[in-house]
Amino acid sequence: MGFRLAWMRKCTNHRRWAAPSTRPGSANIRHVIVGIAGLGLMGGSLARALRRSRPDLDLMGVDSDPVVQRSAEAQGVVRGGDLRDADLVVLAVPIAALPGLLATLTDFRGVVTDLASTKVEVMDWAAAAGVDLVGGHPMCGSERSGFAASDPDLFRGSPWLLTRPDPLVLEVIEAVGAHPVLMNPIRHDRLAAGASHLAYLLSVSYVLSLAEGDDWEGVTQVAGSGFRDLSRLAAGDPQLYAGILRSNRVAVLDALSRMEATLARLGADLASDDPGLVARLAAAKRARDGWAGHAGQG
Repeated sequence: MGFRLAWMRKCTNHRRWAAPSTRPGSANIRHVIVGIAGLGLMGGSLARALRRSRPDLDLMGVDSDPVVQRSAEAQGVVRGGDLRDADLVVLAVPIAALPGLLATLTDFRGVVTDLASTKVEVMDWAAAAGVDLVGGHPMCGSERSGFAASDPDLFRGSPWLLTRPDPLVLEVIEAVGAHPVLMNPIRHDRLAAGASHLAYLLSVSYVLSLAEGDDWEGVTQVAGSGFRDLSRLAAGDPQLYAGILRSNRVAVLDALSRMEATLARLGADLASDDPGLVARLAAAKRARDGWAGHAGQG
């Protein structure tokens, strides 16, 4: 509890936050019902992580695919039920499904949070539906999808961005090994565009630039770790990513414009054999090494 109280004091210095739910026992997830809407990669991973760290938790899960629903229940990861009976509801569905789902929670008295990759549009949808959403976005994922790909370690060590703190949501984040970062929706979408959404577009454009060329068959024969690393995100779900990109269109286009300018400068340096090319490459290395050292990444 000390961690959460310290976090709340810190957050109130940055922006106003709403009081948590007053439902009985709402300050401890061990004594409440947690419901997860959507049991794909993210929702399924959250369910598995919570089941492992809080084995006695009353954890409800609902998925539109009956095969997934039966599988999750048969494995003892979640039980079925009505999400409106939960004290905390986590929305883990694709962005395109959020407006309809939020509309069903208009009179819900518990806490509602989400895992969506964009926040401005999602928060607007929630406000329109009369839902006081605690916007959330764990900065992790995989190119794989579906409940079969879910991993209880997916969130461990990852930043979990929040639009405001809430005791129940903070305890969930702590339980799965992530760490909360408070951020307003506009700043979130601008940073996520660069740190996540642009990375996907670059991976896609890299693969397409090769796959649509005459040497693609040869490339597949010689491709190694460099190709594997840079092309990994392109293996993600196209429909899911299209929804994310459209939901953050302005920020993504701005990030893409800056990337195009950077590529143009590198191309010009290479074409003119400008000594500045090495300086730009070195600057990128320093920035990446600095991030790796700070984030504990290799």
